[in-house]
Amino acid sequence: MQLSRVAVLLLFLCVAQCLLAGASEEKKRRRRKGKGQDQEQPQDGGAARKAESSPSGAEQGKRQRKGSAPQQGRFLSKDKAQCKWRLRGEDGADRNLRVECKKGADDYWCEFTGKPSACAKYAEDAKTYWKQITRALKKQKAMCSEPSAVLKSSLCRSTKAANLKMTGSTQQTAAAPGKEQPKLPSPLSTVDPDAPDIDKVASEYCSENWGSVCKFVLSAIQG
Repeated sequence: MQLSRVAVLLLFLCVAQCLLAGASEEKKRRRRKGKGQDQEQPQDGGAARKAESSPSGAEQGKRQRKGSAPQQGRFLSKDKAQCKWRLRGEDGADRNLRVECKKGADDYWCEFTGKPSACAKYAEDAKTYWKQITRALKKQKAMCSEPSAVLKSSLCRSTKAANLKMTGSTQQTAAAPGKEQPKLPSPLSTVDPDAPDIDKVASEYCSENWGSVCKFVLSAIQG
């Protein structure tokens, strides 16, 4: 009778231990599942916020293509003058590039004007356009001295309206070495070619004593 009681007690303890172990395993499983969901949520939310804050690839490409045009700069010209340039005007209209230089005691300036927006490629890459224009400016051999000077960009080579032409300058084009300056016509002579020679007439018709008097009278008559 005692052995049967002991056996029932042991069986009860074994069943209770199994139930407790199952409950503990289920609790652990629930905890692991809850942690996994908590970790996924901030990751998903962070990715969404990152996607919202960062611009799309198309927008980034568009910004990179357009760039920003420089507005001013300084450089040393080919003839060793200290120069600075400044860009004026708005896109869509004529742009003006003013250049001011100083060489020794001499100050001078010139301006170039054109319409870059006439070129279709300008809207895509304005930064490259102005970089090429300023490079062409620095290559000028005699800064502000050539009235026919034109600044060109290879980006808009086929669009003449996008070229910047000189529209004003305080410098004058110097004469080329070895080239004679054109001679101005001499003033017209006021002497009448048909008038008689006073000295000749006086020597022929007047005596030597009256020569000076004859010359005076003939000069007065000839007027």
